[in-house]
Amino acid sequence: MLNKENGFTLPWRFTVSVDWGTSFAIAVLLATLLLVYSNSFHGEWHFDDFHTIVENPSNRLQVLTWDELRKSFYGPTYGTEDQHITRPLAYASFALNHFFSGSDIWSYHVVNFLIHVIAAVFLFSLIRLTLSLPAMRERYGNIAYPVALLSSFLWATSPLHVHAVSIVVQRMASLAGMATVMALYSYARARTAASVRERVTLAFLCGACALAAFATKENTAVLPITFWLYDLFFIQGMSPVSLRRSLKWAVLPLASVLLLGVLYTDLTVVRGVYESGVRPFSPLERLMTQGRVLFLYASLLLYPIPTRLMFLHDIEISRSLFDPWTTGGSIAGIVLLLLFAVLRAKKNPLFSFAILFFGLNHLVEGTVVPLELIYEHRNYIPSMFFFVPFAFTMVQCLDYFAYSRRFQAFMAVGLALLLAFQGYSTFERNDIVRSDVHLWLDNVRKAPNLSRPRINLARHYYEAGMINEAVEEWKKAEGLDRDTNLRQIGVASYNLGVYYLNQKGQLDKAEQQFDRALKRFPGYPPAIVGLAKIQLKKGQPEEASRLLQEHAPRHPIHVEMLNAYGLVHLKTGNERDALKAALRSIQLKPHDPQPWEISGEAWRRLGQPQKAIESWEEALRLNPANPTALLALVDLYDRTTRRADLARIAAQCLVLKGSTPLDAWLAERAANAGMSAYEVNPGRAGRIIRRELSSELSRSK
Repeated sequence: MLNKENGFTLPWRFTVSVDWGTSFAIAVLLATLLLVYSNSFHGEWHFDDFHTIVENPSNRLQVLTWDELRKSFYGPTYGTEDQHITRPLAYASFALNHFFSGSDIWSYHVVNFLIHVIAAVFLFSLIRLTLSLPAMRERYGNIAYPVALLSSFLWATSPLHVHAVSIVVQRMASLAGMATVMALYSYARARTAASVRERVTLAFLCGACALAAFATKENTAVLPITFWLYDLFFIQGMSPVSLRRSLKWAVLPLASVLLLGVLYTDLTVVRGVYESGVRPFSPLERLMTQGRVLFLYASLLLYPIPTRLMFLHDIEISRSLFDPWTTGGSIAGIVLLLLFAVLRAKKNPLFSFAILFFGLNHLVEGTVVPLELIYEHRNYIPSMFFFVPFAFTMVQCLDYFAYSRRFQAFMAVGLALLLAFQGYSTFERNDIVRSDVHLWLDNVRKAPNLSRPRINLARHYYEAGMINEAVEEWKKAEGLDRDTNLRQIGVASYNLGVYYLNQKGQLDKAEQQFDRALKRFPGYPPAIVGLAKIQLKKGQPEEASRLLQEHAPRHPIHVEMLNAYGLVHLKTGNERDALKAALRSIQLKPHDPQPWEISGEAWRRLGQPQKAIESWEEALRLNPANPTALLALVDLYDRTTRRADLARIAAQCLVLKGSTPLDAWLAERAANAGMSAYEVNPGRAGRIIRRELSSELSRSK
């Protein structure tokens, strides 16, 4: 107890052992990363963010139960014909983000940042532990701390990781990286633990982290081989005896990788992608190109100036060993580096392991799997040991020139400036990445011959009302016809179709563009919806119905397709099916007014005016400037004799029409009857509005 005799001190003691070196490293990494990523927390959604997170219905976790969380494991495929579990941990993290903070993107960025910080801290701990292992201690033990701190600092602040951290969907890369480095750290601790209990506990943690990595991204399938190499290089120590002993057990990691490859890879899909012409390269051409890509990655890690960094890189495809001429040279360079890594493994284990680790972790995405050719975020895991040899060399140089304090100070200042430059480059890259329009403007400037950056930039122009600029970019994208995903060029054709349909009213040109989009991108749902809308405008609902009956079952969660199908059901007199389609659309996207419009008209035709009114009122709430909803409610309020509501809505119609004469405004609404759930009767609507206006004027007198 506390009293005067014992000096008011507590009768128990806590003994806390603080590793001040680790604490300092964590503080330095956290402070630096907060500084260089400080402008990323309010970044916008980008690229695959929309499909994977924002528009993904299985991501909207409302109740934290296992059954609801399990739905998120399927990602955007949930509820479709090809529903399958893919990257469940990453998708579950997005669902949990939504559960706790909704669509507030700031919270997603915070989680991404914390993942990166944890990965950097564990990387520091792993490198420090590695250099202090018995097989490495004599040579590297006295410089383990500065090498670990410097290499983890260089890795964590590399501008090449900005996309993995600041683009929300690329949490898949950073979360996989965090799980990988935690698994390696646990493995190293387990292999050198003193007690059986500690060894078992750490082995369990290692297995859990490895499973988390496998459940986050497919490129972590090589982790069993990484364990084997790490054990051989750093725990056993490279020697003829240890090599022979390890080769006996090599079958286990190889078998694990093959098993994971079978689980991850659908050869039918791989073959189908190549045969469909989606990619402008063959498997062999992709493999040859990846040799040059690996050297590009290495150069970007070593020389990451902002002018060389972009989201979509434009790289020439290798058609043969000499086209371009650097193809053969890059393949020869890779072979020589691998030979160096093998032959110098005993004398230079750090350099050898860094080379093998870099190549091994690019194996899945850098061979014949028909993915995009190049993405900067793919270096998140492979580069974890990339900076260790350079950090070792820098520390050795500083130590070597200890006899000359001035030269040593000069080198230290140079190193500090290098680190500051890298941090500033990361900050500057974040400044571009946080804005979607700036991201694509930057990409168009740096890769002007690629189609996809122009397509995405044009979308921003269109949404900002810069229609001419948007059309010009879409036409350029179509004309360039250059991308590593040729289907995406069909998006430019589709957008031009939307322009001709909505802005110009040129149905034939719009139809040509939608057909062109479908030739480039077979089964593209928005283009199918566009053709269905044209057929409705032409007064051919049966044709639209046949088109959607063919394609809609393959896209059960595509909201635009469901809305179009519901509208077609209305036009063909099938109100019950229209209601079903509208209800499904509302479940997927409750804030979209169109399915509420379809529901309102379906209920009106089925003789349920109250339900019709409720649906149209919701449509108007979601879009207060919706003339169709106003006119539908004018009709319904008049039929149900709700005079006060009718007067209010009639007044809103007069405000919305502005200076346009009422009859002309109503005629314009009636002209779009084919595309609208409610078909306006200009004569009746005009009489009701004028009558209510006259009544209001009479009452005011």
